[in-house]
Amino acid sequence: MSSLLAVGTIALVPGCSRKYYRVQADQDVAAIYQQKRCEENYTLPPLPGIQVDPRSRLYDPSPPDCPALPVPVPQLNDYQLPPLATGDPSASIAAAPSADSPAAEMPTIEMPAGDSDMELIPATEGIPDDPQMLELNPAEPAPIEPLPQAQQELPQIQPVSGIERLPPVHTDLELSPEKLQTEANEPAQLAELIRFQADQAGGILESDETSGSTAASEDQESSDADGTAADGPATQNGLRIVPIPQEYWGRLPESCVPRMLEFDSVQQEFYRSFPKDGSELAASFQSDAPRLTLPNIVELATLNSREYQTQKERLYRVALSLTLERYQYVLRPTARGNGTDLNYSHVRVGGTTINGLGIPTEVAVRKTTATAGQFLARFANEVVLTFNGPQGFSANVASDLFFEFQQSIFQRDVVFENLTQAERDVIYAARDLVRYRRGMFVDLASRYYRLLQTYRSIEISTQDYFSNLRAFLQGRAEYLQAGRIPRLQVDQFEQNALRSRSSLVRNCNDLESDLDGLKLMIGLQPEMPLNINLDELESLTNSDELTVTRQLVSRTKQTLLDASENRLDDRDAAVNGATVLINRLADSLRIRREIEGNRQATEDELMTEQIGRRLALLEARLQGDQLEAIRDRELQSDLPPRPLIQFARTLDLIEARLLQSQRALQTQTPVGSTADLERTLQDYQDELADLRQQWEQTIETRELDRLPVLVGLANNLLERTVALAGESVGELLPADATELEALILQTVNDAIELVDRVESSQVGGLDDAEIDGDEAMLLALYQRLDLMNVRGELADARRQIKLRADDLRAILDIRAAHVLRTDSGANQPFDFTFDDSTTQLSLALDTPLNRRRERNNYRSALINYNASRRALIEQEDTIKFGVRNDLRQLRLRRNQYEIAVASAALAYERVVSTRLQLQLAVGNVVARDFLEAQQAYTSALSAVASEHISFILSRIDLFLDTESIRLDTNGYWTGTTEESLALPPRPDFYDANPNPYGRLPAFLHYSEEVRRNH
Repeated sequence: MSSLLAVGTIALVPGCSRKYYRVQADQDVAAIYQQKRCEENYTLPPLPGIQVDPRSRLYDPSPPDCPALPVPVPQLNDYQLPPLATGDPSASIAAAPSADSPAAEMPTIEMPAGDSDMELIPATEGIPDDPQMLELNPAEPAPIEPLPQAQQELPQIQPVSGIERLPPVHTDLELSPEKLQTEANEPAQLAELIRFQADQAGGILESDETSGSTAASEDQESSDADGTAADGPATQNGLRIVPIPQEYWGRLPESCVPRMLEFDSVQQEFYRSFPKDGSELAASFQSDAPRLTLPNIVELATLNSREYQTQKERLYRVALSLTLERYQYVLRPTARGNGTDLNYSHVRVGGTTINGLGIPTEVAVRKTTATAGQFLARFANEVVLTFNGPQGFSANVASDLFFEFQQSIFQRDVVFENLTQAERDVIYAARDLVRYRRGMFVDLASRYYRLLQTYRSIEISTQDYFSNLRAFLQGRAEYLQAGRIPRLQVDQFEQNALRSRSSLVRNCNDLESDLDGLKLMIGLQPEMPLNINLDELESLTNSDELTVTRQLVSRTKQTLLDASENRLDDRDAAVNGATVLINRLADSLRIRREIEGNRQATEDELMTEQIGRRLALLEARLQGDQLEAIRDRELQSDLPPRPLIQFARTLDLIEARLLQSQRALQTQTPVGSTADLERTLQDYQDELADLRQQWEQTIETRELDRLPVLVGLANNLLERTVALAGESVGELLPADATELEALILQTVNDAIELVDRVESSQVGGLDDAEIDGDEAMLLALYQRLDLMNVRGELADARRQIKLRADDLRAILDIRAAHVLRTDSGANQPFDFTFDDSTTQLSLALDTPLNRRRERNNYRSALINYNASRRALIEQEDTIKFGVRNDLRQLRLRRNQYEIAVASAALAYERVVSTRLQLQLAVGNVVARDFLEAQQAYTSALSAVASEHISFILSRIDLFLDTESIRLDTNGYWTGTTEESLALPPRPDFYDANPNPYGRLPAFLHYSEEVRRNH
């Protein structure tokens, strides 16, 4: 009965729970991961499981062994960003600017995503109701849109702002039409042109902390003094900046304005257009959408990427298959046949009824041995109960114990092959996963940097649009009011403005599409509002700006040296050239300090400012001397000068001497107080302004008889102004012409020497790609994971030759079987006896008389091996080609970057020169020349940003192709922003490839041929 009880207990066992089997599978796979890491510890990082992080969008909170189907109703925005180890994306959202804070100090404003439904431009006076209005210039000239006062004079034309903050090139010359049409001779016009060009080039270097241009700061102060900066148009470096009319903001698409306002330079334009409520309007565009950095993006992809999860599951499945193959080599119950049956029978024979119950039970275990043998042990029990037989109740219990061992002699390696290949497949899949993860990082980095490039294009296109729009507005005003330019040129300006606006809108649209593509790539829903953190773009732009500015310094220095050699007696050109040089040097020093994160002005900056002030004073002195010579020549002429010209020349000279006094007071370090001189200077400036006003009234009322009186007042003021200039200058400037020439020469030389000293170090630009090509190729051949897989697959193909050759041989199996039985009359299920047993020994031979199929398989294996060998050679050559191409691309990108920088510097100077010549009607310059220069400048700026980003991506590709990228736990490569091109040292080959052709399970007894090839 004990046997019946045991059988009944076994029959009632339902098996283990679902969770038990799931956890057991995970544990076995984790053990395999750990073992493979130990075998390949140099190349394999910790391998991830398939468990989904609870922060992931893919996470299923329902029970894992009985998951619930998701709610079938579609939803939007059903996932929010979780806390990230790489930083909080919401922490970088800047606070909205206050309404009373100055525009120059406004923080970066975060903008809503392009699909936001908020109203971008509230209903404001002057904005058209139809936001889709495309024409910049109405087809009919009347009625003419009212223009601001500054536009009616000479509307400001402003080009793109350079590499983030390159010198803005303004065209508000501060010259009235009367001044342009004076009877001044050609040298005076040329001097005016030179002075203005110097001011334009020097204006770039004004910073919040220190002034790199004395002349610019003085102009700014004077504009503040007369109320222009506070009540009139904004000023920059003393030049009026005409605001963009509000209606043109309203003509831009809703998705575009927030993206444009990501940048400080565009915010400044916005505040000028909306001087009263610009800060509030900008704040209304602010978005609370998270701003992602590249580490944030990579971590989110690690959490949510569907493709990455699929790769992890592929590795898990391969490892799961290996657990089954390994299980064949342990003593295990057979997959089926372990159990019992219950068979009831009711039989009638010759009118006699016999009821019986049969309970057959069987349990078997099996194992594949290390020699490829098959061992089987089976216990079989049969219990037959007869309830009403001829002898009444009877019981018959019999058991068999069966042992069998079968060994293949010639096909041993064939038996091992499934386990061998399963072991190798895990390594291959693990390498593929690691390689995929590194490649995923490179793809994400590429998308991220291309997004930054698109952001940069938006800023450049915005400034290009504003510049061309201002050119169109100015050209239209001049055409309608004075007829100074033909309608053809106005149409050209308008066409260019439309082109630039089209480019801006296209860039904004591309940005929204690229952002949605990034969301899909990292596994987020496209409707989730996201922004990109632009700190790295700021860093890249600063680097570009520094490089371009240094290029401008170099070009200006060489131009100054060339001019000094060819025009030794041209004092004006020397001083103007040195002023441009020192101002650009100041800008270079400021940018460098910002990159380094310093707030205090350096000694070099202070020295630059000192020389700049000295040059500004010399420039004022030379300008005054030149105007004085012109005035004296006209007064001493045989023909008596007309009072109008005499008065104009005297006022110009007074203005020049007052400027000289002002700059002298700013240049010197006085021992005592200069308050008296400053008050006197202010009084004289007020008198000058009063004289100008009286002159204008006299001209307007045609009271020409008052001109002699005004001339007398002007001469009297001139005498006092000259005396004030002498007192203010003191010993700063010598009175003797020879000594002044020596001072000019010394100051110019000081400027050049300072540039040589400061710019001698290599700061900015891109690192030189000095990498040994052979070392880089060897490093890749040593470390590439995909090459390791191809090398292992070659060994697999070689092993198949051995296996297919074994199939050609005779099949010889040795079999031994033994059966133990219980005593038939004892009815004891475990009372086995050798008296009732059977032993069998057999030898089975299958001769190779027909091996046609095996022959074909063997020949195919040889062909496959040669194909695998060619694949290995091809893979090695492909890797070497990729590395060589990466190095070429690095060198090309660096060279192209240098060309783009030089082109940007040249294009900037070309825009300055062309714009100025167009304004002053110098030479044969027409609107088309300016437009071409502007387009070249925009293209050059875009090329600088594009080549820099392409260089970074090429560098990342090089590190990927040499398998030198090492990701952290969040999937980020910390070397992304380190532009040093030092590749890691080449390791020992066998350290990097501990098992070049794969490792075989140590406990199996392979043939010598197979063992030798691994």
